[in-house]
Amino acid sequence: MFADWSAFGSAIIGAIIGGGITGYFALKSTTNAYHFQQKMSEQNENELIQGLLQAFHDEIETVFERYQETMGAKIESLKEGDALQVYYPLISDFFSVYNGNSFLIGRIPENDLRKQIIKTYTLAKGMVDSLRMNNELLQKFEYWYQVFQESKSEVHRNKVDESLYSLREYAKNLKTGHQQIKIETNQLLRLLRKRGVLAEK
Repeated sequence: MFADWSAFGSAIIGAIIGGGITGYFALKSTTNAYHFQQKMSEQNENELIQGLLQAFHDEIETVFERYQETMGAKIESLKEGDALQVYYPLISDFFSVYNGNSFLIGRIPENDLRKQIIKTYTLAKGMVDSLRMNNELLQKFEYWYQVFQESKSEVHRNKVDESLYSLREYAKNLKTGHQQIKIETNQLLRLLRKRGVLAEK
């Protein structure tokens, strides 16, 4: 009888110890799997953000270079009192990367970089609106100039003078906006390059 209880007790103790060991390794396995999954999740997040930053860099660099070659240089060469009498074609979305991924900006961990991205793109979009406005002012000036050439009316001559004055005044805003966007774009590109967006994988 005692031998039976002894064997039964040994079996119970063995089962408890075996269950404990099994539980320990199961817990350790689950913990390891969780840490691995967490590490993979962090790695995926880092790769996502890095890819996003590379795309922002390439977009803003390409758009700004194109803008500088076409309109930026013309705006910089304007003398005091000059009007920008050049149309800038505004038919496409210049900022497709930003517009399509702006919901991810909040996941960029660096505050200064995040703010600089938003600031630069906001100014760039503002500059697009400013160039669109200049196009409208130029169109109005050309309209009144054409009417005056046909009519030689003093009233129409006044309209030409008024619209040219508006163009000249607006050119001051364009020069200020251009200088701002140039400074902020260069600052953003520096921050992105410092973040390593140009590094090869």
